[in-house]
Amino acid sequence: MRLTPLLVILAFLSFHHSAFSQTLIDNYSLPNKLGVFIDGCGGDRACDLDYIRSEITAVDFYRDNQKADVFLLINANRSGGGGRQYQLIFIGQQNIHAGRTDTLYVDNKQTDTDFEVRKKLTRFIKLGLAPYVAKTKAGEGIEINMKTNSAILEDSTEVTIDKWNYWVFNLGSDANIEIEELSSDINIGGNININRITDEWKISVSGRIDERIRRTIQKVPRVDANGDPVLNEDGNQIIDEIVNNFDVSEFGFNHQLVKSLSPQWSYGYDIAGRQNTRLNYKFQTSFRPAIEYNFFPESVQNTRFLRVNYGVEFRNNNYVEETISGVFKETRVLHSLRASLGLNKRWGNLEVGYRLRNYLDDFSSWSTGLNIRAEVRVTGNLSFYVRAEGNYVKDQIYLASGDFTEQDILSGRVTLPSAYIIDTRFGFNYRFGSNLNNFVNRRFFGRANFVGSD
Repeated sequence: MRLTPLLVILAFLSFHHSAFSQTLIDNYSLPNKLGVFIDGCGGDRACDLDYIRSEITAVDFYRDNQKADVFLLINANRSGGGGRQYQLIFIGQQNIHAGRTDTLYVDNKQTDTDFEVRKKLTRFIKLGLAPYVAKTKAGEGIEINMKTNSAILEDSTEVTIDKWNYWVFNLGSDANIEIEELSSDINIGGNININRITDEWKISVSGRIDERIRRTIQKVPRVDANGDPVLNEDGNQIIDEIVNNFDVSEFGFNHQLVKSLSPQWSYGYDIAGRQNTRLNYKFQTSFRPAIEYNFFPESVQNTRFLRVNYGVEFRNNNYVEETISGVFKETRVLHSLRASLGLNKRWGNLEVGYRLRNYLDDFSSWSTGLNIRAEVRVTGNLSFYVRAEGNYVKDQIYLASGDFTEQDILSGRVTLPSAYIIDTRFGFNYRFGSNLNNFVNRRFFGRANFVGSD
């Protein structure tokens, strides 16, 4: 008699099992498309959002990061061979994707064009989004080709044999011309950079030269020895034009060598030289051996880093004008502590740097400074950015003695004494309207990119 109720229950469950399962499936509705927000491309030409949106149509691209199902953060970094490495972090934040995080790395060679980098980056974005798109109705119409290209595998093997032995060479030049009614500025510059970066060593040599030629015209009313105006035939005071020419030259070079001791520790040195007439340096050379500790391993440097660097610097200064200390030449020794913090997160990015230094033979000559650059996404539509640097200065040993004319000061030919130097810039961006960002239309693109004043 006891078995009768149990048999009845089992029969009931077996009869209704298929109907019960069908009810669960019917109640679960797949979303039409995956909502994606992309951040981190910035001004990178290879990370072309228009191209990405054109190639990936199985998802909806959102303007508001908080409404998207997946937040894609793209971090870009230069590799040792001069190529680019992209870190793709896929962060699930809505519905069934909440709490899921995936990371992919995209390595590119120095010789890859922006087109090739863009194509490869987009392909990896597709790979990273595939598991998320598979859980949408749009995923039903997608086909994935799991065949590999043997040429790609062969090419990846050849990369390990570098005929340049990881040396990278860069040459550059630039010029700027500004002409106004009473002044003109001509700035000409050039640079060279040579480096070799591996896991164990970092070697770099760089040089930069800048020449600034400034011409100003002063209109000065003419007066006689008694200070009375000198008039022309029409009875108007004569105006003289006084032409002033200033030549400010800057030249510098730098050599750095760094040896990795462990994922956190490294040591090395910097050798530098420069000519800067604005700062009264006829020529300056310096040598700074240092040691550095990184609190985070190099494997996560795209996302965050915290470095502390300490070094002792030897400087030999040759001045254009006699300094306030009454010397034209001197050798000084100073030590400095530097710390830098960098974070790249969903809410934005942050970089903070701090420096403290002083001369070992005179502890009253010291300076300290703090700089910060941050961009914070308040909402998906509103972002705020700030860049600020402040230095408290008590080591301006390079200041020239003597009196300077108004033209010397206005032209920037000399530097005036100052207890502090502050430089700031901040602002905000706000966008509103449709939240979808799927369409690409580049008609008349660049028409308004005119340099100058309207």
